[in-house]
Parts: sequence; structure tokens; C-alpha cells
Amino acid sequence: MRYYLILLALLMTVQVSAQLSIGNEGLTIMAGTTFSSEGLTLTPSANLILSNNSIQMSSTPLAGSPNGSINRAYQFGAPITFSGTAGISYLTTELNGHDEASLQLAYSPAANAPYILTSGSTVNTTNHVVSNSFTNRNLFAVTAVGPPDLIPLLSALPSTQYGTTNFTVVVDVFELNSTATSELATVYITKDPLIALSFDASSTFVGGKVVQNGSWTFDGTSNDDFYLVRTTQVIGPKARRSFGLTGTLRPGNTKGSIAITSTIAGLSGGEVKLTNNSDSDKIDYFNK
Repeated sequence: MRYYLILLALLMTVQVSAQLSIGNEGLTIMAGTTFSSEGLTLTPSANLILSNNSIQMSSTPLAGSPNGSINRAYQFGAPITFSGTAGISYLTTELNGHDEASLQLAYSPAANAPYILTSGSTVNTTNHVVSNSFTNRNLFAVTAVGPPDLIPLLSALPSTQYGTTNFTVVVDVFELNSTATSELATVYITKDPLIALSFDASSTFVGGKVVQNGSWTFDGTSNDDFYLVRTTQVIGPKARRSFGLTGTLRPGNTKGSIAITSTIAGLSGGEVKLTNNSDSDKIDYFNK
């Protein structure tokens, strides 16, 4: 015999213990019905059948990436294929230092698989619930994290130049929020008619700094105002990934100063905080 949760006039919510076990008789959650297990809610868009499975709530993050999730995580005994809305109800004491309004659901599709950070999660800061929609996603474990926060630090050397001068530009991209990036990250570098910058993908040491140019791609032609430097490689929690450019400044008979600016494109790597995405360095130049 199967047990059904049926939506009548009002939404029905079923509360269960921290460890829910479902035998071979199975449990069916009807489409549009909200099922809850210790703060984990599932509202499937089609009938969801759970059989020979379990749901375990833990007050500590599960192992894997992203690190530094909130202190609430859920794990199924076996992955389920889910379409609909999943949500987590949490306590403010479980935020683990994260900004509540920026929380995103993250899920692992299988045992020992890394977590996948979602985007577009909805956070109710009054009721302390974070939720998101899924379509045919395998869910093995679910938690919530703050999105990554990337900042660039740009260094141009030498900072004072006389006549035609070769110089270097190094950009260190740091993650600040203890969450690994999950998407393409793009850095814009301003162009100037007096400067020509180039990129060597094999470089590991530029301007006296260790760089990872092999993790980045360089586009110097598609944009008239910026060089575009991109990476699809993960920037880990509290980690750094750097690239270096070499350049030549030709001031001719002029003198003055040039600001070279690096800007991380909005939403790069899955981040949502845009107030710390730029950094610049100034070069003072003189005609020789």
C-alpha cells in the first residue's frame, strides 16, 4: 500500500523526525503538495514517489565543495530525481557567518560528488527560508551557502616610466566568502592607445609574482575598450587565481599618468556582490 499526501483546500505539510526512513511500501508526494522533513521542504511539480530511501538532517556541513555552508544539511539515502521547488528552513544561529539575503541552495547529485551552487534562489528573511526550483535534477544532499565573492587586485610595474618602456600587469583574483566559484569568471582590463598588452598562456611568473596563466584565456580584439581575460577553472574557498600580462608603453613626446583598471564582470563565478569588483593602479610616464 502506498501513502499519499493530497492537496485539499489548503496546502498540507507533513512534519517528520530528523531521520526519516521510507520502506518498500513507498511514499508518494502529489504534485503541488509540500512535504517537510525537519525544515527540508519538497514541492514536486509532478507526483514524486519515494521508496526504500531516507532523509537525514545534520547540523554540520557535509564534506565536499562548497565549504563553509550553513550549519544545516540534508542527505538522502539514495539520490532522487526531482522537479519542483526545494527549500530549507534554517535558524539565524545556523548562518555560519553568511549574509542571509545572499544565500543560495547548493546540492550534490551523488555520494562523494561535489556540490553544485544554484543561482536565483529566493530568500525569505522574515521566515528564514531559502528555496529554488529544479528540473530533473538528481538530489543526494542539499544545503545552503553564501555565493562566492570575488575581488581583483591589480599591480602594474614599474609605476614610473620614462620613454618607451616594457612593463607588467598582474591581477590576483581572490575569493572572500568561503565558497568556490561555479561558473565562468571574466575580468575586464582597460585599454589605452599608448599601451599594448599581450598574454602568454605558458607563463607562470610575471612581474615578480606567481601566476596561473594556463588557467585563463585572453581576448584582445573583440572589445574596443577592454581586454577580456576569462577562466572556467574553479577558484576555491578563500583561494587566489592570478594572471599576468606584459606590455609596452609608448608615450612619444607626452607625459602624464594612466590608470589601468581591472573589473570582474557581474555574476562572474556565481557571485552576486558587485561593490568590490574593481581595482586599478596608476602609471606615471614622462617623455625621455
